[in-house]
Amino acid sequence: MEMQLEGKVALVTGGGRGLGRSMALAYASEGADVAIVARTPSELDAVGSEIRALGRRTHMVNAELTTSEGANRAASETISELGRIDILVNNAGGYRLFTNDLSHAVTVLNITEDEWRRVMESNLTTTFMTCKAVLPHMMERGSGVIVNLTSKNVARRGRAGQASYGAAKAAVERLSESLADEVKDFGIAVNILDPGWNLTRPNDDYDDEVHKRMRLPDDIAEVAVHLAIQTPDTMTGQLVSAQEYDEEHSIERLSAYDRLHS
Repeated sequence: MEMQLEGKVALVTGGGRGLGRSMALAYASEGADVAIVARTPSELDAVGSEIRALGRRTHMVNAELTTSEGANRAASETISELGRIDILVNNAGGYRLFTNDLSHAVTVLNITEDEWRRVMESNLTTTFMTCKAVLPHMMERGSGVIVNLTSKNVARRGRAGQASYGAAKAAVERLSESLADEVKDFGIAVNILDPGWNLTRPNDDYDDEVHKRMRLPDDIAEVAVHLAIQTPDTMTGQLVSAQEYDEEHSIERLSAYDRLHS
């Protein structure tokens, strides 16, 4: 069976664990060479080894993507080491890792200015900076795919205690739609992925009843590959829900809890 991403190069931010790791390995399994960006060297090394075990090349970048220096270095190193960038996945971000008490809810009254800036920069600014760093290369080549991650439930309607995260993800969606319109004539597709609620490290302290409503990070593989093969002619400026994608393709999955305790 022919691999869908043979000869492609992907750059995945936040690729050291969780959803980023799962998407990086999904692309490598489909034939792509994969660069991963993260801030923890041990996690980079572990995922890099898994990519090489699949027979693909990898490059690991330890960079701070809230700055143009870090984002530009991630792009330039990937192009230098792997030859090109066909696919950019902006997965770096999150919520609980960027607030001081790691609580699930911090009110507008109680969130500090520093926490607000960290949540906004880790989700919105990283996406903006990395897109900006990769775009000239993709535009010169006349093709490319950008996938930006959101959290649809909080982006579409704000929730108490999640103002900063909801605002950041709503902004990521609007940024993605604007960018899709700007670069479609350059052969670049820009789409938004809502991975759903996944059992990643920041969520492992929920109780069993909540885990029964969660998915596992590897459940994102099929939809991540689907988005990686799009063009402006097939789909751009759209939001795709991982759970809805599975339902449309009759993919049934047990919950994270059921699989971890079976």
